[in-house]
Amino acid sequence: MKIAFIIYSLNKGGAERVVSLLSSELSKQHEIKIILFSKIVSYKYGGDIIDLNLPSKSNKIGKVFNVLKRTYRLKEIFKEEKFDKIFAFMETAYLPSILTGYPIVSSVRNNPKVYNDFIINTILSKSEKIVAVSKTIENILNRQYNISNTTTILNPIIIDNNYKIKEDLQQYQPYILSVGRLNKQKNFTMLINSFAKSNVKEEANLLIVGEGNQRDELQNIIDKLALKDKVVLLGQKDNINDYYLQCDIYILSSSFEGFPNVLVEAFSNKCACIATNCPTGPSEIIQDVNNGILVDNENQEEMTKAIDKLYFSEELKVQFKKNTQKSIEHLSVEKIAKEWLRL
Repeated sequence: MKIAFIIYSLNKGGAERVVSLLSSELSKQHEIKIILFSKIVSYKYGGDIIDLNLPSKSNKIGKVFNVLKRTYRLKEIFKEEKFDKIFAFMETAYLPSILTGYPIVSSVRNNPKVYNDFIINTILSKSEKIVAVSKTIENILNRQYNISNTTTILNPIIIDNNYKIKEDLQQYQPYILSVGRLNKQKNFTMLINSFAKSNVKEEANLLIVGEGNQRDELQNIIDKLALKDKVVLLGQKDNINDYYLQCDIYILSSSFEGFPNVLVEAFSNKCACIATNCPTGPSEIIQDVNNGILVDNENQEEMTKAIDKLYFSEELKVQFKKNTQKSIEHLSVEKIAKEWLRL
């Protein structure tokens, strides 16, 4: 079978990681092409890359012309390559792909409420199939947009129980970990403020791995709270498993998600986890007080209480860690890849 994956780039990110895993798995038996608009590659992949060299534009006119250029180039490639299946990930990819007129499987990676209603109703709905990354997202598409050509396929994960730690993080231990882009969506502002109010700050550090446009703002908050020796913005890390494996607690503080890959990655590394019960995804991973703690979305006071509760309870940490991997067995890349092939 000849399969195309279309995505803006393979830079660090959740959707990019999914394309990396699926292409690597499916390339074992199928011919894979990954079509990029910007050739930034931070993940391993399977198959061959086709670089369109059509990166994003900042102004409105440039954006419109970019969509038209991408549509034209994709139509040429689709005609030449004659793909059996075309999978387009995120709005930047599915918008021009659908406009080619070819049958497209579109992957919606976030809460539809953050997207443009016009694009959802007039373009996304024309997909041959829409793959939601969580059941909640599919329900929103069904009930609020009356779109029925949907299905849910969760993000895959590779569980590597043989991974050997490469970097000893003794200088930070004990520490709480959070991973994600430094932007408003991830709500690290609340996390830092919650940590500042907790009793844990006297005993442990808070490490945040990731980069983004809120770095300076977050660092200012850390400095004002006199936490510069306790809260560390580490930037991007390639050896992320080292950080998961040596943390005491993992925390997801997002205001909204699609399906939080980092939470699944934390589970695959047997982390004791706390997550905001944000739309969408965390409640489909965590069963509260069974394999983690769910906190009301954007509730700083509850987050502080949850941090103290979990950190100071060895019994809870052991219970959560014990239940992590069996909670994500259904997300193995082999199983998820087969679901994509059945579309």
